[in-house]
Amino acid sequence: MTFEFTSEINRIVDVIQIKIDVPFDVKYVYVYLFKIGEKYILFDAGLNMGNWAKQFFNALDRVKILPENISHCFISHNHLDHIGLIRKIRRKNKKIKIVMHEITDETMRWETNPDNLTKLRKEVKNLARKSIEYGISEEQGKKLIKYFLTWPKMKRYRKPDILVSDGDTITVENEELEIIWTPGHSLGHICVYEKNRSYLFSGDHILSRITPHIGNFIISPSIREKYNTFDFENILHLYLSSLDRISSLKPKIIFPAHQEVIKKPQKRILEIKEHHNQRLKEILNLIKDKPMAPYEISKIHFGELDDVNSFLALSEVLGHLIFLERQNIVSKQKINGKILFKAEKEIFD
Repeated sequence: MTFEFTSEINRIVDVIQIKIDVPFDVKYVYVYLFKIGEKYILFDAGLNMGNWAKQFFNALDRVKILPENISHCFISHNHLDHIGLIRKIRRKNKKIKIVMHEITDETMRWETNPDNLTKLRKEVKNLARKSIEYGISEEQGKKLIKYFLTWPKMKRYRKPDILVSDGDTITVENEELEIIWTPGHSLGHICVYEKNRSYLFSGDHILSRITPHIGNFIISPSIREKYNTFDFENILHLYLSSLDRISSLKPKIIFPAHQEVIKKPQKRILEIKEHHNQRLKEILNLIKDKPMAPYEISKIHFGELDDVNSFLALSEVLGHLIFLERQNIVSKQKINGKILFKAEKEIFD
């Protein structure tokens, strides 16, 4: 199949937004360029598919930016529509600095290394087994294994120049860019905060109209070991905590990877938190009278979906259930090979 994508360029205050189609539900993805001194910063590297690269480099020509004038490319997370052109951008500019969180780097390095296939398959089968216990069928479990073993084959690992962690700063011509680690949509997801202008480049962490998917992930053994003090199963807690962190920065404007630029960041952050608060209440109400499997809950919430989206819906619901379980608001029990959750309290703080 040949993909022919279209592009659009917008200028939002002093930021250049390049919009190019993608063949996914989100319809398109943005990459951003903003100037610091005599250099440009690029946020995210788009998709390597069809004529995407051609559209991107043509857009650079239209705004009269040479690839060699881009000093840094920040990668928000390891999904295909954010990492695609790393290699091609580096070919055009051998001096560019590729920046990403150490978890993103380790995840991509681990899952794309053929020597790790046995370990990756073991992790994937374990995820499928747990998902079956949470309510999906054996057949869906087999498809889940195929899905998680296929996606890494579509990625190409490229060693970054700079690995960052939460709170790090990158200085570009005397201006500081702060790294905010924002796990939720992806474990290694970062946002970049430009202090002087109070801009936040949010990737998929904060979107204007929908809430990004959060859920459980395939995690390499080395990440589990290094981050053993973090409860990655309680991903909703990590996500909400990172929203609070961003709120404390009081950004003036948020530039997301999809949908509209967010000009009232505090309002949008509160809306997202309220959305999750409401979902927690709805889930709790569903299981107050009888225990239910997470997959059964997800079908009530999201309806009948294809196999991939069924898993995403399941992991979203599971993230909320674990959040409640950690507060002893719900409990779980295993009956006939299925894990069911039930409410222990009617309200939560």
